[in-house]
Amino acid sequence: MKTVRVGIMGSGFIAKMHAARLKDIEGVQIVGIVDCNSELANAMATELELEASIFETVDAMLDADLSLDAVYFCVPPFVHNGEVESVAAKGIHVFLEKPIALDSEKASSMVEAIEKAGVVSQVGFMMRFRKSVQLLKKKIESGEAGPATLFSGRFWVNMDGAPWWRDIKGSGGQVFEQVIHLYDLALYLCDGDVESAMGALSNQLHQGRDDYSIEDTSAGILKFSTGAIATISGSNCAVDMRFFGDFQVACGGTSLEYQCSGQPWVEADKATLYGPDGAAETIVEDDDSFAAESAHFIECIREGKQTLCPARDGLRAIQVVEQVLQAANS
Repeated sequence: MKTVRVGIMGSGFIAKMHAARLKDIEGVQIVGIVDCNSELANAMATELELEASIFETVDAMLDADLSLDAVYFCVPPFVHNGEVESVAAKGIHVFLEKPIALDSEKASSMVEAIEKAGVVSQVGFMMRFRKSVQLLKKKIESGEAGPATLFSGRFWVNMDGAPWWRDIKGSGGQVFEQVIHLYDLALYLCDGDVESAMGALSNQLHQGRDDYSIEDTSAGILKFSTGAIATISGSNCAVDMRFFGDFQVACGGTSLEYQCSGQPWVEADKATLYGPDGAAETIVEDDDSFAAESAHFIECIREGKQTLCPARDGLRAIQVVEQVLQAANS
């Protein structure tokens, strides 16, 4: 089995999440960590017992003799400044945390570089890897479930977030940085292009704060060329630090209801799949979707195939969210 040598840009929460899971994949070696704050990078290496070199820039990591196979980009969207393009140009595969950029123009530049280089890419939309989502997707593709006609989802939480997350110039807002998970699921399960989008945004409970410039309440509606409709809401005014990501999908005689505990690290999410005959199948989402997406990415690198969520899907999600935000602001 070929050893896959990985570099990671970032040393925050999500970088540690991915690094911890990569360590458990046979034949994967984390050889480099990039962070402008070397103390944070060293702390991550020590905490996870990684024998990785520390660099302040991606260019410095690329100049080192590490024989990299892949780089994980685990940084906020505003940080990207040509690093993805540089990595792809060297034939190195890329994993991109969502959203892959702060706007579709920069995201397009990344996707063009990745596709020109022909490298494997994956976006961190881990909800695609839920067992129930994959089961429904297969039933839709085979025709057993019929087409998806209606998607309804919510991403509700109450969190302060890092300073960059509360800044519209850093994160793009809650819809752009967080609720985008649900918009991606709608795009994944509903066929066709988005024909039109509507949206509404407001900041209801954080208006008096100078350090909070994003929305805390949102709703969006998508109309697909197939006639399918998606309705998605977002809130940062709900229950403190409980991340509710529920959704329902109605197909031609089949439906899926996904119930989120808000704390999947404590209590597993559950989903119920209803068939045309009314039979109900309960699916306990006790698998680690972060581990599943990395295992899939490494498998695709080894087998030379594309992933379930390539970089172009990350661009598409940004383009659709931009439509919702533009509609909300017009």
